[in-house]
Amino acid sequence: MRLRIWLLVVAYLGMVGLAVGQSLPVNPGAPSVYVVKKGDTLWDISAHFLSSPWLWPQLWQQNPSIENPHLIYPGDQIHLVWVDGQPQLQVKRTIKLSPTVRVVRSPVTTIQSTLMLPYLAQDKLLTPESLARLPYVIGDSRAKGYLAQGDTLWVDTELEPGEEWWIYRPDQSFQRDIGDREVARVVAMKEIAKGKVTDYADGQSALELLVFSQEIRQNDVLLPAPLPSEQLDMSFSPSLPPSSSHARVLGHLSHMNYIATQDVVVVDLGHRDGIAAGNIFQLYRAGAKVSGSKGEYQYRASGHKVSYALRDIAIGEIMVIRPYEHFSLAVVTKAVEPFSPGVIALPPSQDD
Repeated sequence: MRLRIWLLVVAYLGMVGLAVGQSLPVNPGAPSVYVVKKGDTLWDISAHFLSSPWLWPQLWQQNPSIENPHLIYPGDQIHLVWVDGQPQLQVKRTIKLSPTVRVVRSPVTTIQSTLMLPYLAQDKLLTPESLARLPYVIGDSRAKGYLAQGDTLWVDTELEPGEEWWIYRPDQSFQRDIGDREVARVVAMKEIAKGKVTDYADGQSALELLVFSQEIRQNDVLLPAPLPSEQLDMSFSPSLPPSSSHARVLGHLSHMNYIATQDVVVVDLGHRDGIAAGNIFQLYRAGAKVSGSKGEYQYRASGHKVSYALRDIAIGEIMVIRPYEHFSLAVVTKAVEPFSPGVIALPPSQDD
């Protein structure tokens, strides 16, 4: 059966907004034929052809040889050809199945589904106002400090018996100025346990623990069990954010001192700023500042005004996987060095 894919696979080779006649930048040594494999992601496949994923999306729109760029088959041969000096793709169908055979496969996603699923399936950032409206853990009837699988706890809201809820702990918070002396805040949610409602009475509900990773405390909060993965759209396409975007990486959801490739970070722009899932940003670490006069330059300020701010250093790329109102979650797709919160995230240079 067909494996759905954003044919940004086709856009391995393309560049957004290229001027007519300008050569599309194909990687040296790019294969002339690529066979789509089970487990491929757009990110993996594109690495054979382009080093900058934000350049992909428009080639398939310019390519008349592919009728529907959003569908290809596992096993398809994707041929790189040149037409009037420009690279294009042609797809040769190779799958042959008996009419009585039905094969169901998961769609190829932009990046590994395991990286995106926890963040797309369940809210990981909540405003303080949203947090206050959730069911809270009251405690255990026996005042146990440690609950195990099969134990029952009580929450302060009547919930429907049989429903599955997940238990979270409000963790670190993030904030940003949004103008007019107003500050937006969100709280990161840390998954603690899973449970099922068994009973309710007098504004309370009993929850039987199914799975837990650490001790549940009073005032932990509940969120409905997330949607199954097959109901989530994880095939959004890489794209450019608004050209005026200037973001900052606020932190990591796991309190790590350093951030690296495949980590998920919080960025201080959201959909109110025009940010969408798939937006690509390049990361920059601030260059050194030098003070002093000629012949007395030094990196550490010693009463002198800064004479030079040296060029910022490019250290990687991130892709937005879930925008919220004023913040976004993004996955680090490339990091040439571990980095700390505070680095700047800018739209990719169109000269790359």
